[in-house]
Amino acid sequence: MNTKTIILTLAALVIGITARAQEPETAQPDSLCTVQKLKEATLVARQKLIKTDADKLTYNVQADPQAEGGNLIDILRNVPMLSINGEDKVLLNGSSDYKVLVNGKPTGMLARNFDQLIKTVPASSIKEIQVITNPPVKYDAEGIGGIINIVMAKRLKSGYSGSLGAQGGTLGSAGGSGYINAQLGKFTFSANASGMYFPNPKAHGVTDIENYSSEDYRYQQLDFDSNNTFSSGAFSLEASYEQDSLNLITISGWANLEKLLGKYDITETFWNTGRVKTIEMQEPTVRTNYYNTFSGELAYQKIFRNDGGILTFSYSIDGNPNSTENHIIVVPVLNCTDYHRHSFNTEHTIQQIGQIDYFATLRKKHQIEAGTKYTLRTHVADSQDELWDYATKQWNIDNSNVNDLDYKQHIFAAYASYGYKFAKLTLKAGTRLEFTLNRGISKSAYADLTFDNSNFNVVPYLNVAWQINPKNALSLSYTRRLGRPSVDYLNPYIFEESPYSRMHGNPDLRTVVSDAVTVTYRSSGEAWDLTARSYGSLCNNKIEYLSKVYPDGVKISTYENAVTYDHIDQMVSFNWNPGQRFSLQTSAQVGYNYFLAPSLDQKNDGVEWAFDLSTNVVLWQGATAFASGSMSGGETTLQRTYHGVDYVYSLGLRQGFLKNRLILSTTAVMPFQNRYYGPTRDTFAENYYQHNESWYRPRQFRLGLTWRFGKTSINVKRARKTKLSDKL
Repeated sequence: MNTKTIILTLAALVIGITARAQEPETAQPDSLCTVQKLKEATLVARQKLIKTDADKLTYNVQADPQAEGGNLIDILRNVPMLSINGEDKVLLNGSSDYKVLVNGKPTGMLARNFDQLIKTVPASSIKEIQVITNPPVKYDAEGIGGIINIVMAKRLKSGYSGSLGAQGGTLGSAGGSGYINAQLGKFTFSANASGMYFPNPKAHGVTDIENYSSEDYRYQQLDFDSNNTFSSGAFSLEASYEQDSLNLITISGWANLEKLLGKYDITETFWNTGRVKTIEMQEPTVRTNYYNTFSGELAYQKIFRNDGGILTFSYSIDGNPNSTENHIIVVPVLNCTDYHRHSFNTEHTIQQIGQIDYFATLRKKHQIEAGTKYTLRTHVADSQDELWDYATKQWNIDNSNVNDLDYKQHIFAAYASYGYKFAKLTLKAGTRLEFTLNRGISKSAYADLTFDNSNFNVVPYLNVAWQINPKNALSLSYTRRLGRPSVDYLNPYIFEESPYSRMHGNPDLRTVVSDAVTVTYRSSGEAWDLTARSYGSLCNNKIEYLSKVYPDGVKISTYENAVTYDHIDQMVSFNWNPGQRFSLQTSAQVGYNYFLAPSLDQKNDGVEWAFDLSTNVVLWQGATAFASGSMSGGETTLQRTYHGVDYVYSLGLRQGFLKNRLILSTTAVMPFQNRYYGPTRDTFAENYYQHNESWYRPRQFRLGLTWRFGKTSINVKRARKTKLSDKL
């Protein structure tokens, strides 16, 4: 039994006894806590798993039984509006174009390489997950699809507590983690360390291409086997000093080291228009990516007695010294020569943020919020390419493919919002102003390319919420979202995936602007909660990844602001918790996407859908069984259409021992699936057609063990009721 269970049990007992005798009562503690009986008590309401506000949905991770012993990816499958496709990519409303925040702020933690890190972050370290489709102006305007905000758990208790965990899987995955939290007077300290080795299932696939512009290279086929391994190690540290109830200073830092090793065995074959084989080659490729990140933050928070206002000053820094090493090898079979290219690319990104925020609720009816923010992003990239000379048996530098980049981005932002509550109606409006200055120089063997552009954006926000009655609420919100192209999208460096496939960035990309409207209805009962949400967005300059195949068979891919994109969807989420032994969560979503690129004379549309279901059942004391599953389909882009159903399911059992100090968890991922065929993908372009299909063996079993230790106490005392909410 954890601390939150103690508090909830205490609250239930106090409410019952108060109704009869108006006397306080105490709850039974678990093995890590002692509860002191006091003369006064705070009534704590039972927290629900899912909570919806006017502009966000909050998933209470610590109320999910899967959080003990599971990873973040296991929890994300249960969150409405989020889905995970067959490639383990997280989608928000079916889109990967969103922004990841940690504790409401941009940071290297989870924000970079998000899809890989969610497999290693312990779910128990997360307090809640917020899905914000129409963010208010206090958030950055970046992220067309919205925001996923990961709120980390802060266990501020007197005494000390901690945990040690280990896990492994049948695919060869292994990991361990340790956490400790201590409080001494006004000082609080916590540290977390973890490591993970995670081999992905070996995947097999076939890609067929028809090149309409060539006779000798009319048909192309790639048969491939891929074997990717991900490993990481992380350490975080947080400390705070609470001088009094009105002043708080916090400092935090963390570092993360990641390595992604990809091995590919590819057979590439070409045929002419008469179906006569013209070229065949073997391509054993090895690609190693190092993603290293460090972060730090210093913040001071001041609370004012007169109006309860909160003033926050903060400074943060994120660094990302990353590198990529790539070996492209050709072993000739028919009509080609030996080839071996070795490329090494290093990237160093530093982001610094200075921010001032103020929030206050006046006379329980007026809410004001304002702030200013400056962000500086600096990026330096260096590359080196070399070709192996088979005659002299040595490497020769290839300067023709070298492209170095120096880049700086300045973002100046200011925002203000005002909210007013009148009876059952709440109004909130605000504006965010953002000025972005981009300056970069790309250095190549041919010439230096300088790009210098700026953007000024006004981001309005409006929210109207109507509390029909205590169990029913309706809200309408509008906001504008911005999609700034990343350095990877801007860098014109030519990256060679194979001798016949290359990609590069586009330094002329502009900021993407999207306008979105959301209507949300919520109804709840004693044991259930229903949320229905309609969402629509319009965008006139969406960035798309476009490819073109040339007569010599080479495919070149890049990014362009070429697409008008319209999207609408309807989501329904239902949560049922009839008792302490059973809970069920389900959500369904259907949407329509429309893409139009007049300059390319192309358009595409499609209906996408997703369905998620999860349930938890208490079997006996300390034992919980859980099951979850998700299905989706209909994903589309301008040039691509996906066919088939993407699905995943898992079963598990969690058992606590020694008064819940020791927790053993077992999980079976797709246990009845020997081979999984992902959705096929068809790409239609001006001069070529491409068809992709792949499969792998998904079945795996995981075992986790967590040991909790420590000695803490909870003092329950009277406190005045305070409620802070984005919807006032």
